[in-house]
Amino acid sequence: MDYLPNRRLLGIVALGCGVYVAREMYVMYYMKPWNREEHGYERPPPDGNFPDLRLHNNLMANHLTPDLYNSLRNKITEKGFTLDKAIQVGVDNPGVPWQRASGIVAGDRESYEMFAPLFDEIIREYHGHRKTDFHSRDLDSRKIVGGKLSSAYVLSVRLHTRRSIQGYSLPAGCCRSERRNLEDLIRLVFKRLGGEFEGEYKSLSDFPDPSLGSLNVSTHPTSPIITCSGRARDWPESRGIYRNKDITFVVFVNEDDHVQFRCFDKGGNVQGVFDKLIRGIAAFERELKKSGEEFMWDDHLGYIVSDPIYLGTALDVRVRVKLHHLSTDPRLRWILTAYKLERRRAGLSEGDLLSGVMFIHGSRTLGVSEVHSVQRLCDGVNRLIEIERMLERGEDIEDALPTAPVPRSEFKFGV
Repeated sequence: MDYLPNRRLLGIVALGCGVYVAREMYVMYYMKPWNREEHGYERPPPDGNFPDLRLHNNLMANHLTPDLYNSLRNKITEKGFTLDKAIQVGVDNPGVPWQRASGIVAGDRESYEMFAPLFDEIIREYHGHRKTDFHSRDLDSRKIVGGKLSSAYVLSVRLHTRRSIQGYSLPAGCCRSERRNLEDLIRLVFKRLGGEFEGEYKSLSDFPDPSLGSLNVSTHPTSPIITCSGRARDWPESRGIYRNKDITFVVFVNEDDHVQFRCFDKGGNVQGVFDKLIRGIAAFERELKKSGEEFMWDDHLGYIVSDPIYLGTALDVRVRVKLHHLSTDPRLRWILTAYKLERRRAGLSEGDLLSGVMFIHGSRTLGVSEVHSVQRLCDGVNRLIEIERMLERGEDIEDALPTAPVPRSEFKFGV
């Protein structure tokens, strides 16, 4: 028997079609032109060699215009890096609204000067750091207050920071010979490390090693951010990992940046992990200077690295916490924003997510010192633990919430 739709269904379909046509007519004849100041960024259409960025959600797409592109596209740094190479990662990876990506990488130190009209705008939007601002350093872990978080709620701590070696191209602009020379230099530094940082360097081609556990080492690049930026060329040649004996101090070589230092702790001792990380970097830098080399540093941008999001301290302090009640509270997002913290769930199992496990970390690295970044995270996490304990006791947390700079009724989240 043929199916005959009833009148009610036909009426609903007709109403939907009418609403759609009415909306299109309104947009076509009555809607005002897009107001950039009120609604956000208007993406110019592709033209010539200018890429199509109209559906992109990264910072590069927010600021790159045809005029700016044409004024920079023919410039080339001394080491051969161009604007098209810099923005390719953002063209190939549109990004998502809930996680801001820069959409651009630097191929050498000169990139930040040669393509400054674009980099400066990206840095200003993400970090709030203006051209005339300076970046300060403070590595004294003794200044941190409340750096030992409750192990009942904090499951683990990971500190991750990046460094680049002066005089070498950054990974996105590195050639084979330069990358090999850089690895040989870093190998020599590792051989001279002693004490608690004495360990073993292994080429990436010799992995995966089951004993590494949470390091998630792979013999091939798995992130499109790495492959599309040019940092995966000749992978895994001239890349490797250094580990001390108890695998609490780990250094990745020639991946995202020249060296990436990581320190771990299965507990909540953020201050202790930070102190060990600083001592490990200092030991590495002392041996590096014996070879006549040093880290890239700039008074305005801090430590020079590939991605402008990590400029400044280049430090990512991340704690793995279990907040069963607060994880399902709709006010959590607002609380984290008030404390300038972010939540990540990537890398967690379904069981962890259901039990309230998440990663909490800070987002700002430029214009703030290392001690300030760690202290802000510790203060924020300690406050989250206090609120979680109140929820466990069945208490009202309204008066314990942070004071917002604007009324919460007017608080908006960007998408």
